[in-house]
Amino acid sequence: MRVGVWLLSLAWVLGCGGEEKKSGSSDADTAESDADADADADADADADADADGDADADADSDADADAPLILDLTSGFDHGCGLSIEGEPVCWGKNEEGQATPSAGPFYRLSAGAAQTCALRSTGAIECWTTVPNGLAEPPDMIFQSVTSGKSHSCGIDRDNALHCWGANNMGQSDVPEGRPFQFVAAGGLHTCAIDTGGTTTCWGQDNGDGRLLAPSVGLVSFSSGMAHNCGLDSGGNIYCWGSNEFGESTPPTGSYTEVTVGGQHSCAIDSYGVATCWGRNHMSQALPVDGRYTAISAGRVHTCGVNLQQAIVCWGDNAMGQSEPPESGTGLTVDTGATDTGTGWPG
Repeated sequence: MRVGVWLLSLAWVLGCGGEEKKSGSSDADTAESDADADADADADADADADADGDADADADSDADADAPLILDLTSGFDHGCGLSIEGEPVCWGKNEEGQATPSAGPFYRLSAGAAQTCALRSTGAIECWTTVPNGLAEPPDMIFQSVTSGKSHSCGIDRDNALHCWGANNMGQSDVPEGRPFQFVAAGGLHTCAIDTGGTTTCWGQDNGDGRLLAPSVGLVSFSSGMAHNCGLDSGGNIYCWGSNEFGESTPPTGSYTEVTVGGQHSCAIDSYGVATCWGRNHMSQALPVDGRYTAISAGRVHTCGVNLQQAIVCWGDNAMGQSEPPESGTGLTVDTGATDTGTGWPG
């Protein structure tokens, strides 16, 4: 732009401060000269604008490149794990049973329970890290397409849509219905729910008469299971919850949502704009999202974590075990605990 201004100034000096126009000069010549100068100025201005636009685009590209991508996020009882785009897991929070000491990746899915975390490799093999016995760290040796972890058991669907569960079974939470192929599963506290390939949702395990095993007859496409309640989404993004409702955890808001997650006694969801909404028990601010917009959200027992638009993990709620303090940048993940916008659910 500065070059264009200099050319206009020079034209003004030559036209007004130079020799008087000779009688042989024509108005047409002068007009043509002025037009050429104007054209040069416009061309220079366009070039500057293009350069500015390219610089802005490069800056945006650089900013996007600097943001680490988070492939998956999961919150367990009192710990959490995140998965970088390279497939390397990083965990934080309670680690008394080794649930926050991950194996080396690459993985592409994670699910945290109470005393364990399980991850799915691209080969279809599942690996769990925990020091707890009773088979919790021993998934079947087969090719899986999904994994979910509850309080003391885990489940996965293999490539043939057969469902398998392992770990504790004191309440029948690992007793899979026979002869039915499944497409989705979520392990809760001491119960499990799954959607078969016909679209029917079935639950089994502990039943305290609170309705946690009484799934709605609507067509759900996904859901999350917690200690004693569950919440799911239909194809229109409507939320349906069933089970314990002592703190309003099974009374969801109306509207259309893209993801829902269930914790101990609270639930959260994000809509298509990335706005997070939580409901249920809030004695530790676990149902009070940090301001911002999110691409993923996962509720733990008494805390919640989300991934914001800057690919930072943000957590709120109880932090007695460090479960709301994800790692700083440099691990492939970043954390932002401020109140500005800078798995899939628990446990499952």
